[in-house]
Amino acid sequence: VANCSSIVNLKLHIQDYYDATTNTMRSVKNNQDGFSAMTEVEDLIIALHQAEAPYALVTTTNATLQTDGTLQASFSSLAEGSYYIVVKGSNIVQTWSATPQTLGIIPFDYDFTTAASKAYGNNMKQLSNGVWAFYSGDINQDESVDNLDTENLFLDIENSNYGQINTDLNGDGSVDNLDTNSFFENIENSIFSSHP
Repeated sequence: VANCSSIVNLKLHIQDYYDATTNTMRSVKNNQDGFSAMTEVEDLIIALHQAEAPYALVTTTNATLQTDGTLQASFSSLAEGSYYIVVKGSNIVQTWSATPQTLGIIPFDYDFTTAASKAYGNNMKQLSNGVWAFYSGDINQDESVDNLDTENLFLDIENSNYGQINTDLNGDGSVDNLDTNSFFENIENSIFSSHP
């Protein structure tokens, strides 16, 4: 199979970055570094995994999430075929597309925000009517929101840390009690990454 350059256009929201009053996410990068474009949220890793067991990682790329939820990932050399689309970030619960998607030379669009069923295992949080988001709070990136994530968060709250740090769960630029809003609820509900 010939390799081609492939573009994947995603739409997704992140639970604690989302501002229900504007229906967009905060300008997290600017809040944290003071100079990024106001439209930028976070640089995410977009990974493609094989459609069949053992669902091995095929390739990854980095892409910048925009405040409106859009993101364009480009893969310079990809064999046309079916892949799970996997999104990873600094503190989100790794989220997979519900099913493998056929990717190739034609740009491909996938919108996670419209229904829980767009994510593998329905693994998203409803934020408002018809708006779904990836869970926040996996600070240590072990694929689950649990007590192991609390240590760094509490330390950074205590030290009033700010800047580009993964404990800034709500993306306002500083680590404080506002970052715990959905964190404990996600621990209580044993939120973890769901994938084949």
